[in-house]
Amino acid sequence: MFNFNIDDEAFKAFKYELISEVKKELTFQEEIFKTSEAAEFLKISRPTFNNLVKNNKIPYLTVGTQKRFTKSDLLKMGWSDTL
Repeated sequence: MFNFNIDDEAFKAFKYELISEVKKELTFQEEIFKTSEAAEFLKISRPTFNNLVKNNKIPYLTVGTQKRFTKSDLLKMGWSDTL
């Protein structure tokens, strides 16, 4: 085992920073959509959505053989001129 000698104040500061970072990571969870869910989220038809994906207008992740779409990427689509 390791034996470190640090004072209580330094340990408390380290512990506070570590807990803060862990809480940030735990509270951020990216919402992932299936194709039909993503099309519905963007309020467009599924065929239109599939054409946009086919033409590389919408980024996606591949899980096995299926495509998945992150909410953050879909939200960016509303602010771009790519559609």
